[in-house]
Amino acid sequence: MKLPSRTRPTVLLLSLLAAVPAFAADGPPLVAEAAVTVPDSTGGFDFIHIDASRNRLLAAHTAKGALDVFDLADGKLIKQIPTGKAQDVEVDKDGGTYLVSISKEQKIVIIDAEKLEVTGEVKLDGPADAIVFDPKSHELYAGHDDEKNLWVIDPKEKKIVTTITIPEAPEVAIYAADLDLVFQNIKSNATVLAIDPATHQVKDTWSTAPATGPHGLAYNPTTGHLFAAGANQKLAAIDAKTGKPMGSIDIAKGVDEIAFDPDTQRVYCACSSGKISVAQDSATGLTAIGEVDSPHGARSIAYDGKEHAVWVAYSDDKGSHIQRFRVK
Repeated sequence: MKLPSRTRPTVLLLSLLAAVPAFAADGPPLVAEAAVTVPDSTGGFDFIHIDASRNRLLAAHTAKGALDVFDLADGKLIKQIPTGKAQDVEVDKDGGTYLVSISKEQKIVIIDAEKLEVTGEVKLDGPADAIVFDPKSHELYAGHDDEKNLWVIDPKEKKIVTTITIPEAPEVAIYAADLDLVFQNIKSNATVLAIDPATHQVKDTWSTAPATGPHGLAYNPTTGHLFAAGANQKLAAIDAKTGKPMGSIDIAKGVDEIAFDPDTQRVYCACSSGKISVAQDSATGLTAIGEVDSPHGARSIAYDGKEHAVWVAYSDDKGSHIQRFRVK
């Protein structure tokens, strides 16, 4: 419909204002620092995590076939440990180890966290993708990449305890300590499973709608909300006790890993399109704060509570890199 000429400036102004990110008045919620280039490295990463007790960033350097261990203080590489095609990493604090899922070589690699040396492995009958460690049961849950099962592993005994049958294509899993539940995203049917570690049984299955093809998963124990980031550019909030939808927001294209910030009650969504989408959580649900520019291809993200910062990992034609963003 053609607008009268006198209304066009007003409409144009409103359109421009609507396009301004929500953080424009107060400045961006994240401020980028200089990227750090990983020595003698090329190729991308999958999941990254923080070892807060040792002040380290752990990065599954998939293309390099290694676990990269960095000092959080300055981002310097401490050691690059050959593992095979690494997809994810978890910290077993009590066991003093890092647990790394390996896809191509089909195993879990166990690394001494002090010596930074491989001390063992658990062979699998398929490629492992995302993993999560339950510190209460001291068991590791490993997703069989795009298949229909989760392996439950005892890292100390270096053996598979049981295998849980699930719908096809598990993605990210997390452990909620206050609920003593493992939550597992399923890409094929846009659901999240609530698994009881005591019985290794699926207790509940909830929709992640409107988020489809869910990848990133995070949890806020203060509000009791799960956050599922969909491949369709939606971030959904779900009540972790009832499965009730708690609203959703739009996010940037190409989301993979997401991170929750308990200090600000924010969710950071790493998107390979060159954005970090930022959402504010509250008792009533999610609010979009805006998007922060990040390197293209940066789909891995972790929150460092000590320094109040988030880290991303990515690669380009100049090599492999990590980068810190300070929280404002």
